[in-house]
Amino acid sequence: AVPALTGCSPPGQDKKAVLCRQDWHQTGSQVVVTLYAKNPLPALSSVKANRTVLEAHVIFEGNKIFQAELELWGTIDVERSFVSMVPAKVEITLCKASPGSWARLELPQSKLQSCGDPEKEAASTEEPRAVQDEDSDDSLSWSEEEDEEELEMGTPDLITPSN
Repeated sequence: AVPALTGCSPPGQDKKAVLCRQDWHQTGSQVVVTLYAKNPLPALSSVKANRTVLEAHVIFEGNKIFQAELELWGTIDVERSFVSMVPAKVEITLCKASPGSWARLELPQSKLQSCGDPEKEAASTEEPRAVQDEDSDDSLSWSEEEDEEELEMGTPDLITPSN
């Protein structure tokens, strides 16, 4: 059996942390982040954001979990941003606070990590070997961030901010 991941699973449920393939594209007014995850479970998943940080916590078929956080290159309008979950992917549409082109999705110092035991991750100074060579513009990262407006899913295709 796969051990439970502290801070990532409800008590008594085993989840397997995984890396999901992700991509992003933009228009003048929006940035769309796509996580490719087979059969995401909207009732158990969440997306949180403030103007400069996006956090995705996605649970999908087979008790798999993907959790990541990224510091955005630009600022977003949280109230107008939304999430769409379909069987093959999770699409996070971020409305830019001001129109224009972003050079990258996230700030350069960000790093990608899958969800695990937060205490072990904090104590570890070595990155997972699979991620060390990855330095793409569309990678998601995990970091600590306070003062987030949480976006809870009301339906599988819409999230709304809460205070």
